[in-house]
Amino acid sequence: MPLSVLKPVEEILHGVVVNDPYRWLEDRALPETQDWIEGQQRRCDSYFTSCGDLASIGKRVQDYLDTEVADQPVRVGGRYFYRRRDPGQEQACIYVRDITKGTERLLVDPSNGGPFASVGIYRISEDGSLLAYEAKQGGEDRRAIRFVDVESGKTLADRIETGYARGLAFAPDRRGFFYCHELSGDVKEHRIQLHRFHESVADLVVFRGARTPGSRLILTADSVHLGAILIYRRGPELIEDLWIARRNEPTCWRQVFADRMLPFSPILRDGRIFALSYADAPNGRLIELSEDGREIRVIIPERDTMIRRLVVASSRIYTSHLDNLVPSVRKWSLSGEDLGEIDLPPDGTVQLIAYRNEGDGFFYTYESFTQPTITFEYLSDSGQSQIWHSQALPANREPVQVRRVTYRSNDDTLIPMTLVGKSTGSTCEVPVILSAYGGFGVSATPQFSVLVTVLLELGAVFALPHIRGGGELGRAWHEAARGKDRQTSFDDLLRAAGWLCREGITSPRRLALFGGSNSGLLVGAAMTQRPDLFRAVLCIAPLLDMLRYEHFDKAAEWRHEYGSIGDPEEFKALHAYSPYHRMEDHINYPSVMFVSGDKDERCNPAHVRKMAARLEDRDSQTSPVIVDYSEERGHAPVLPLSIRIDALTRRIAFLCKELGLSTSAGGVP
Repeated sequence: MPLSVLKPVEEILHGVVVNDPYRWLEDRALPETQDWIEGQQRRCDSYFTSCGDLASIGKRVQDYLDTEVADQPVRVGGRYFYRRRDPGQEQACIYVRDITKGTERLLVDPSNGGPFASVGIYRISEDGSLLAYEAKQGGEDRRAIRFVDVESGKTLADRIETGYARGLAFAPDRRGFFYCHELSGDVKEHRIQLHRFHESVADLVVFRGARTPGSRLILTADSVHLGAILIYRRGPELIEDLWIARRNEPTCWRQVFADRMLPFSPILRDGRIFALSYADAPNGRLIELSEDGREIRVIIPERDTMIRRLVVASSRIYTSHLDNLVPSVRKWSLSGEDLGEIDLPPDGTVQLIAYRNEGDGFFYTYESFTQPTITFEYLSDSGQSQIWHSQALPANREPVQVRRVTYRSNDDTLIPMTLVGKSTGSTCEVPVILSAYGGFGVSATPQFSVLVTVLLELGAVFALPHIRGGGELGRAWHEAARGKDRQTSFDDLLRAAGWLCREGITSPRRLALFGGSNSGLLVGAAMTQRPDLFRAVLCIAPLLDMLRYEHFDKAAEWRHEYGSIGDPEEFKALHAYSPYHRMEDHINYPSVMFVSGDKDERCNPAHVRKMAARLEDRDSQTSPVIVDYSEERGHAPVLPLSIRIDALTRRIAFLCKELGLSTSAGGVP
């Protein structure tokens, strides 16, 4: 019996009849939904039994993933705090190391919480005596906060229950902590509270903020002040208010400013109020504010390249930039003196780690298409960077080429694209894996991907077009494909696919798409708009029903990026490209593998359930539709190592099978 006979919905939006035959699959609690998921998992398992040599792919994936990984470094109190996962471990643990003695101690091991338990560093007291860490189950966004006495290594009984963490600061006497934590959306106000360790009295509410649809309160702090940042919506815009209170007078708040339009990022440091502002400065500038919100001075003026990220140390400021996809980091004095660039490794992606450390140093990461993450510590005294941790690479690796090309989109705009492969100039129709991001101003820069790396070893070429909607070429690049103009990012991607075919590098029968989250929407739209261009699509944790996305979880916060069906013009644009609504009955769409799970609170798994059901329930769909679904999978990539290896093996095997890539001859070492 076709699934579409179960609880179909038809509604009229702005005079348009909209059919939604799988609305019932939005309800995870329905027995029919559970039956559907179990059926999909059987179909998925059956597909992969015919995928050839999964073992060799899995072994190569394990070679890359099952290595020592260390991250989240913080330097405070003469110690390093960090996470590390050793080979053979399912999840990372939290450690502390004495910098002078070099001695290391284990502080937090999540293994007692089961295979899906993970931990991460959340806050550390200024003297390094207390650690607050986050504890999660599966890939959910919500987390509990727990506390460790660093000297004794004991976990305290005090804790914050699972919810959405919005900031924490230890009290000046370290006998308690201020926190902003959202346990549920039912409360009528936002709160900042003070909890005292070892006391059974109710937590003191020190700040209250009005809750409106989509609003959120964020707690920030420095050595002098607490800050309360309230973000809320006014029409299509996001607005921000800031209050501050002295940490020793936490109930006496004064408003610094109100009605600031985002993006505007206040930063508290040692009693001063800085703000990274893009008002009348598209590339950003750092200003200093008085306690009543007046602009006192410009610390860092606007430059030719956008400020991507900013770290304020004791007496230095570091800003990261991207110029024609080349990263740079500049250092400044607190008065705004330009102290020049720091030396960086070439041809990769650099990310500043924003956690405040002792002194004027900071940590940053570097990675490229061929190099996994290296973490550096920049030492301000010497002006040099030293490797703090480097992730190892397996043996038997062949060199690859990286080539930059350009092509023209529909409106004649030149779009840069990066090609990576053993031979990027081939004209013999090799398999090509195409991906892009194109949203939220996020820049798609060189990153190390095990999926891509293994496929390169098997003979594929990876293509990364730097399409509009991202931030590679500045704020205007983002704005060109935001809201009603979202189709521009899809056009840019489809033009990249056409260019690859016209140049003879590949052909539609050997071209695959992959992407996740916003990029999952991108590949879903491309698949439904030009199914003739692609052989296979790997779609991970996507948005796909763009007429309903606002109804799920907290996705209404993204109206500024995608638009809203409440606006007639924005509805028209959303309806035109929404992949779930774009499908036609007579078309056999490319082979597609969806990846989703119950704990995804950003891109609700109902998107995948509905899209897959609609694809499958058509006689014309002869290419496979696979759904890899997990109760524990969420948006955050924190699943246990063994499950990650298995999941990634399946994704690679799917692309190999559909593209005809051999896993033996000249393939996986």
